[in-house]
Amino acid sequence: MKKTSVVLAAFASLGASGVAQAQSSVALYGVVDISLAKVTGKSVELAGGSPLTNGSSRWGVRGSEDLGGGLKASFNLEAQLDATDGTGSAGFVRASNISLSGGFGAVKLGRTLTPSYWGVRAWELTSAANYNVVSSQFQYAGLNARNSNEISYTSPNLGGFTVTIGHILKADNAGVSKMDLNVVYKNGPLSGGLSYNKLSNKGSNQVIGVAYSFGTAKLAASYHDVTEAGRGKGFTLGGSMNAGPVLLIADVARDTDNKDTNLLLEGRYPLSKRTMIYAAHTRNGKGKTATDVNASMVGLRHNF
Repeated sequence: MKKTSVVLAAFASLGASGVAQAQSSVALYGVVDISLAKVTGKSVELAGGSPLTNGSSRWGVRGSEDLGGGLKASFNLEAQLDATDGTGSAGFVRASNISLSGGFGAVKLGRTLTPSYWGVRAWELTSAANYNVVSSQFQYAGLNARNSNEISYTSPNLGGFTVTIGHILKADNAGVSKMDLNVVYKNGPLSGGLSYNKLSNKGSNQVIGVAYSFGTAKLAASYHDVTEAGRGKGFTLGGSMNAGPVLLIADVARDTDNKDTNLLLEGRYPLSKRTMIYAAHTRNGKGKTATDVNASMVGLRHNF
C-alpha cells in the first residue's frame, strides 16, 4: 500500500510538472473602422466596410500552446462586423484554422488568407488596405484573399526567404482542386514576393512585386498576369513618404489588356499605436466599357 502511494505521488508530480511546462494563451482582438464617404452617383454616407474603409471591422479569438521541444499548436477564429449598425457574420467567415509549428516550419488547416495574398502583402504599400489599387484591379494574383479548406505549409525563414505552399482538395471545392503558393523575401530595406495559383480546370495566375525603403520614403512596383482569373495583364507603380507623423501614399495600377487605370491617394495620421485617422481618394477605372468610379473618404480606425 505504501509503495502504491509513493508511485502514485511520483506520477502526480510528473503530471503537474508536464502541465506547468505546456503553457497556453488565448487573446481576444479586433478592429473597428468607420468612414464618411462620397462615391460617384451616391450621396455622402457612413461606411463600415470594403472598399470604403481602410480595414474591415472584425473581432476574433486566437491562441497558442507551447508543447515543448520547440513545438507549438495555434488556432484562429475571426468574424466579420459592420460597425455602423452592429451586424456581423453568422460564423467565423474570415478565419477558422488550426496550425502546428516548430523548427520545421508551420502546417495550417482550415480557412485562412491565401499564400497569394501574403505574396502580394510583402511589397504592397498600404498593407492591403480595403481600397488598395492592387486588389481592386487584379485581386490577389487574380483570386480572392481567402481560401476555405486549405492545407498549407510555410518554411522556416532562410536568409530572409520563406515559401508557403497551399492546396485545396477536389472533394473540398466542388470537384476543382487548387494550388496556391508564394515566395517571399524580407531583409533590410528590400522586400518582394512571387505569388502563383492554379485551379485544376484553368491555367495559372502569377504576380511578382518588389519594394525598397529609403528610410522616410518607399517605392514599390509589380507585374501581374492574371488572365486565367478573367482579369488581365498589367503593372502597378507607387510610393510612400513620411512627412513627420503623417504617412502619404500614391499608387497606380494599370490593366494593359482592358485599358483601364486605378488610382489611390491616401494620408494617415496616428493618434496612438492603435488608433489612426485617414483620408483617401480612389479612382477605379472601367476602361472603355463603363464610367470610372471615384470615391473620397475620411475615417477613423482603432485596433484592439
